[in-house]
Amino acid sequence: MTKKKDQLIQQKIHKLDEPNPMYEELNDFERALAHFGTRVELICAMELGSKIDAETAYQNIKMELKELKKVRKKEK
Repeated sequence: MTKKKDQLIQQKIHKLDEPNPMYEELNDFERALAHFGTRVELICAMELGSKIDAETAYQNIKMELKELKKVRKKEK
């Protein structure tokens, strides 16, 4: 897969990060955790639907986890 295609996939994933009123009272980590779950769910669905290969899905989830850990570190 090309880098350009990977970037387009990441853009589609992050479009889902629009605010949800249900999450207004959550702290930053809880909000990031909720978004992480949504993004992982989407990545898995894309892999199962053959839109991305397993390695790309793994790398995307790994990147999302890294971002989640950054937020967690800030909360401590």
